Parts: sequence; C-alpha cells; structure tokens
Amino acid sequence: MNNLKVAAAVALALGGSVAAQSAFAAPTAAQCAAATAKLYVAGSSAAQPSFATALANDLFDAGGETTIAAPAVAGSANGNFKAYCGAAKAGNGAGVATGAIAIVYYRGEGGSVVGALPVFSGKPIKFLDISSGACQVTNPSVVGLSVNVGTTDGWSGCVTTHAVEMGITDLEPGQFHTPNYPSAYSAAVFGSATQAQLAGLTKTALFQQVFGLFVNTSGINGGATGQAIDLSRETAAAILSGNYSDWSAVPTATGGAVSSTSQPITIVNREAGSGTRTGASIYFLGTNCVNSPGTLSDPTPLSDGYATGDVLATAGTTPGAITYASIDNAGKPGLSTVSLNGVAPSNLAATNGKYDWWFEATAQKGNITSPGGLGIYNWLVGGELSNLATAPHVVDILAIPAGSNTATVPLTSSTVGGVTIYVNPFTKSGNSCSIPGPTNF
Repeated sequence: MNNLKVAAAVALALGGSVAAQSAFAAPTAAQCAAATAKLYVAGSSAAQPSFATALANDLFDAGGETTIAAPAVAGSANGNFKAYCGAAKAGNGAGVATGAIAIVYYRGEGGSVVGALPVFSGKPIKFLDISSGACQVTNPSVVGLSVNVGTTDGWSGCVTTHAVEMGITDLEPGQFHTPNYPSAYSAAVFGSATQAQLAGLTKTALFQQVFGLFVNTSGINGGATGQAIDLSRETAAAILSGNYSDWSAVPTATGGAVSSTSQPITIVNREAGSGTRTGASIYFLGTNCVNSPGTLSDPTPLSDGYATGDVLATAGTTPGAITYASIDNAGKPGLSTVSLNGVAPSNLAATNGKYDWWFEATAQKGNITSPGGLGIYNWLVGGELSNLATAPHVVDILAIPAGSNTATVPLTSSTVGGVTIYVNPFTKSGNSCSIPGPTNF
C-alpha cells in the first residue's frame, strides 16, 4: 500500500528538500487526535492508496503529513486500521483553514462490506483511536487477527467505535448479494440489508480500478518466482472454479503447458463481501450476471483474507498460489502479474478495450457528524477522487467519462515516474455486469 510520504518523495525526486518546500511540520499523533477537521471512511482496501495520494498531494501541505497505522502481527495481518493526518495546504478546496490539522480515519479491514452495511444500518464499527496514552504514536497497537475477530469486529487495543461517515466499495453496493453477500459478518455488529436496500444507498461513482491475477510461480517449471504467466480468460475461470489442481495440467493462452513439472495450485481468496472478490467472480464466472454462473472455489473460507495486503502476503509466500487484486500491486514480492490472452493488465490496455477487467469504485454517504467532515467528503466526491484518474497521481485508476464516450486522453508527469495516465472512454454506468467497449475476449 502507498502512504502519505509520497509527497515528500516527490519533492526529493525533483531535487528539493522537504524542509524547503514545506510550510508546516508533520503533526504528531497527539496533534492529529485534536484535529480541526475529521472524517471516518471505511471500505475498499483496493481504493485506499488513491485516498492516501489524494490527501497527500491535494489536502495536506507537502511534507506536513503523518500516516498512523496499526502494525501487522507477525505471521498474520491484524487488520487494516489507518489514519491520514496533516496540516492543510492553502487553497485545498475542502474548507479546511490553511495550516489547520485535518485527519481522515480509513478502515480497510473487511473491505467493501464495511463501506456498505454499516452505512445502511447506521451501526458504529471499530476505527483507530489515538486519543490518549500509548495510542498517541504513529504505530498504535490494535489487538486481534482477522481470521478470529474479523466477522465480529472484536478488535481491542487502540480502537474505538464510530459511525461510517463515508463508505467505499469497489463496485456498486447492490452487487453484494448471494454468493458474495457477507453472510459470515455479524448482523448484530454490522447490520444487514437486502440487495434492493444496498442498491438504494446514496452513492457516487468515483473512478475505475483495473484488476489482475497474481501467481507465485515458485515450483512452476521447477523454477522460482518471477516467471511470466499467460492464460486465457476461460482457463483462468476454470482455475478459480477449482477445475485445475496442478499447474502442470493448466494450458497457456497459446496452447502449451504452464508448467513442465508438478506444482499444486492454491487459490488465495478474499472473504465474501470483498469488492475485489465480487468483481473477480463477476468477471470470470458471471456471478449474478448470467443465467448459469460458475462458482468460485473456496474450500477453506475461514482462511480468506480481509484486506488486499492479506492475500498478497499469503500468496507471496505460498508456491503455486493464485490470487486477485488491483494492478497497483504489481511488483509485490514473489508474485507475477498474469496476462490474459497475451494482454498484460495496464491502464492503456484497459483504455483501448484489450483488457476489460475493471470496475467503478463508488462512495456511499453516511451520517457525517464530525467537525469539518462534510467539507472533506464533498471535496473528495465532488471532483478530487475523479480528478486523480486524469491527473498524474496514481497508476492503477482510470477516469469515468462524463456524458458520452470520448476519445482517450493521455496525460504524463514525472510525479509518477513518467507513467502515462489514461482516460477510459467507456463506463459501466452503475452496472458491473456490463463490459462496454471493444474487447479481445
């Protein structure tokens, strides 16, 4: 995951010093706890880096920001509880006075489900608490493991309950129904909702996210990690359905064998209620979109990951593992990004219709009561997050075109290493079952 030090890194890369380009020092955790403006966000872990980038570049003064995050527990992630805090830059657009401290608590633990159910139910859930004592540090302790307390929100330590003021899902909330409804989550804690109720939430489409498959190639062809993998979409669907158990039996997109030696396949899943999982099951298996959908293989649901980092960490240390995530995670240790029908996932391939595994992240408006929270929310959904897709900020998201489809518009900047940012001329228009535009599949 990215963090809010990106602004400092950019300043240094451009030859300046953080001190020289920053009017405000990075606030302490104690100062963050007393922030003038606050917003509580929960949901998609795939979209979290985009929020971090938006805040670092366009709300906080360069170098005047602090990331507060609960550290992972050795051997297993302990959830994804973070807070982004900083001194507001002049003309930030969020209504925060220049130099005033603003903080956005972002809980990615649980993924998209926590950006939908608690918004509908109004039930408060756990967020970081840095209000006092040992919790006023940049790495406050959150106690618990996702596999044990993820579905009951039984976290302890530096946490407190708060309403979700802004929920984020990887696709429209109405897609979270059987078999991707978060049925394992405690209704008493998170609430419950029908498909129609989730579809009726007040929501705003933000940007498109491109997704991909990731494979740990250790043991494939008797070799190590880092090997290239090219699959047809149909073969990838068969793998995720559990129809292949060994890479030696899996054909490549051109008809050869993926592996000349035996290497068992391990599918590393996100939990039901994850937007990334829901999108993968829609794209490959037609879940809730076709008359005879496939079924995602998930023989051990208790070991499913509750955040993007969970599944990537597990797959990265499991020879032969396959998982799915947004493509900003390309380059993670031990994992190769899979090409589909000879097309590597990228913004360019998604824009020109050669790679169509993308969905449109949405924001759900909750009951915003925190001081300054409504201003930050309106700034985020009123253009900031959509602008990230057309301005040189991050490399895994695309713009949703306004009105009719328009021509592709590339923009470049050294702030993202010269990577080109593309505007997709197509949109799903609130229907994730749609795959608009030209396609090779």
